[in-house]
Amino acid sequence: MNFTDKLIKALKAKNKRYVLTESGNYGEGRLQIRVSESGTKTFRVQYHLNDKRKVIGLGNYPVVDLKTARSKHAEISVLLSNNIDPQEHKQEQQKAEFASSAMRTMLEMLDDFNVFISTRWAESTIGRTEKLIKRNITPFIAKDLMPDEFTIDMARDIIYRVYNRGAKEQARLVRSTLMSILKFAIDFDNSPEQYKKPNLYDIKTNFIRDINFETPKNKGERWLSEVELKKVWNADDLPYYTQQYIKLALLLGGQRVNEVYGSYVSDFDLENKTFTIPANRIKVKQRGDHIVPLCETAIPIIKELMQQAGKAGQMFPHRDDPTATAHVSTIRMAILRWCEKHEMEPFNPRDLRRTCKTLMGKAGIDKINRDILQQHNKFDVSSVHYDRYDYMKEKRQSIEVWEDFIYCAIK
Repeated sequence: MNFTDKLIKALKAKNKRYVLTESGNYGEGRLQIRVSESGTKTFRVQYHLNDKRKVIGLGNYPVVDLKTARSKHAEISVLLSNNIDPQEHKQEQQKAEFASSAMRTMLEMLDDFNVFISTRWAESTIGRTEKLIKRNITPFIAKDLMPDEFTIDMARDIIYRVYNRGAKEQARLVRSTLMSILKFAIDFDNSPEQYKKPNLYDIKTNFIRDINFETPKNKGERWLSEVELKKVWNADDLPYYTQQYIKLALLLGGQRVNEVYGSYVSDFDLENKTFTIPANRIKVKQRGDHIVPLCETAIPIIKELMQQAGKAGQMFPHRDDPTATAHVSTIRMAILRWCEKHEMEPFNPRDLRRTCKTLMGKAGIDKINRDILQQHNKFDVSSVHYDRYDYMKEKRQSIEVWEDFIYCAIK
């Protein structure tokens, strides 16, 4: 029997699967087609090697057409003529392909990590992390270094290069980033998608955790008293954008630093008196956009900032790059210098969030509504996703109470 497309198309399913065999020479393997009870037609080659009958599949018809099946059969015949088992040969080929696909270099792993965080981390964190990797890690990784060859001593060398130049906090961030990179690699190789597949990175342990050193820690306890709030609000020697940021951050109820400092004109709807923080600037992206009501005191500040917005519409534009937002370090350093000048306990932009949380409690806003306003209210899986306009009434009421409190404090 010789197979034809017409013959194969005409084959019908039966109560039991059956096999048709094409004519051919015994030592070359015989091309067959098996028809299952469901009607699936599968090409295969039956051959004998070392007095054992074996079968190797070629694929289902018509995904594998007759011409392709004959070509694969011819390749198998060549192997058999050289006394090579086609099944073993196929397994060796697959192993080689898997090994080849698994050969990700350390630099490629860093690229993979950047892709991984691009859809999971906040935009500001992504940018900061990519810059940190580019500056402090990538230049010190050899092009041909494999992830499983990366050692604790190599990691220490990278971290302490930063530490020894006096940038202890930056060194801590480098260590934290390396730990996240190795965790990503380990988690990927052990994911369900990689089950029974070769490791892409083959890192066995996250040894970065064994690298420890002391760094200054922000205990997270600093907040401004009403007296300090009044002093900062009415300061006439703070840089313009620094003071405008402080005022706006307070009036918005203490949203996260980059959510306000990285804002654009388009985020503010003055007609409806709302500030929309898009998901890409929110710490937990899955929650979607977060809307903050605007109080009357905030409106003139926002209008003034809009008039001086950057080329791309950024509310706090970079001094030298008209399309970029100024770096947070600009206001942090300005605040520290001002505090030193006025002999006031130092604080940083992040402490304004804690100030709002603390003083809003004194203003009579309960914890639930403070949490709602600062995006701390939804942590359970069932309520991570909620409508962007949920709790608007409660948020407006909280902002109004908070505006009155600030007004009384700064008089």
